[in-house]
Amino acid sequence: MPRLLAIDYGTKRCGIAVTDTLQLVANALTTVHTKDLEQFLATYLLTEEVAKIVIGMPRQLDGNPSQNAQHVVGFIRKIAAKYPQIPICLLYTSPSPRDRTRS
Repeated sequence: MPRLLAIDYGTKRCGIAVTDTLQLVANALTTVHTKDLEQFLATYLLTEEVAKIVIGMPRQLDGNPSQNAQHVVGFIRKIAAKYPQIPICLLYTSPSPRDRTRS
């Protein structure tokens, strides 16, 4: 069974996680510099079958898009155009308690 690939997109680095082949458990795979993300995906998708890409869509505590959301949307457009055969699913995320204490 193909894996699910999750991306936590950031302007400097992106976190990558994948499921096992049964799609039961997800584990962190690596962190990639954002400038290298497209090449990483191209290489990974040549070696692994991926059923769906899950991308975190950041929101503020009030539910509005965060400052990084526009970058995520641009990335989604690129990936959707490059890999139209792989569905993309958005996972809306809000700041963690740790992030909230930094403000």
